[in-house]
Amino acid sequence: AKCCTTDFTLSEIQNQMCGRMSSSNKHAKTPQQYISHTKSFQTELYAHDCPHIQSHKNFIDVVNANGGSFSPEYKMLDYKFTKQYTRQMFLQQVLNDYNSTDPSRVYFQGFEWEDLYYVAKTPFGLNTFALDKNWLALTYTRHQLLNYFHPLVDNGVTAIAPSISMLLEVDTENNLVPTLYAKVARELGLGIVAWTLERSDALSKGGGWYYSTISQVLRTDSDVIKVLDVLYEDVGIMAIWTDWPS
Repeated sequence: AKCCTTDFTLSEIQNQMCGRMSSSNKHAKTPQQYISHTKSFQTELYAHDCPHIQSHKNFIDVVNANGGSFSPEYKMLDYKFTKQYTRQMFLQQVLNDYNSTDPSRVYFQGFEWEDLYYVAKTPFGLNTFALDKNWLALTYTRHQLLNYFHPLVDNGVTAIAPSISMLLEVDTENNLVPTLYAKVARELGLGIVAWTLERSDALSKGGGWYYSTISQVLRTDSDVIKVLDVLYEDVGIMAIWTDWPS
């Protein structure tokens, strides 16, 4: 089973649906089974009174009114673009929603790096994060990594944004240290943004996929502070995404 926001109109989403924890069951046979798959370490605490789902423009208005910043993500849409509505038109449509916002407070991100090349040529190109889940990059040599990152630098993208597991490894003395991937990105002047802190199960259980390259040295939940310290002090991250910012 699969359900996408592009299957619905904005009116249907806002008037017939409730906000809830993001989760899904790809093996579901019914709509109820599809959405009844919240992970044990997540919560439905805030979904009891059918929260209203805001539009993108509504959300921007609320955040602007409170002086906040934005990190909109261009999704890899499972959507067939046409000559009448192209991918570039979609990119520009999102950009247009921020016309009344200071570009320095908008940090566009996306896995499709060519989307960011487009954004980098606009006033909103000040902050662009190239999301990366190419795990094979951890096997690259320094020369291969230089070639891998150079298109980002050449097209004005400001930062690389991989998972925590692509930035940290364990050395022969069981210390957390930056990966070659992280070192080469910094060498080229790319900022680094990591994801995702506190989206996993307990670190005492290994922390799951996000900590897969360092799980052998994680013992307690408090080790997340050690991870964050090495990411900031040694990797040199400029920011990190977390599901529980408090």
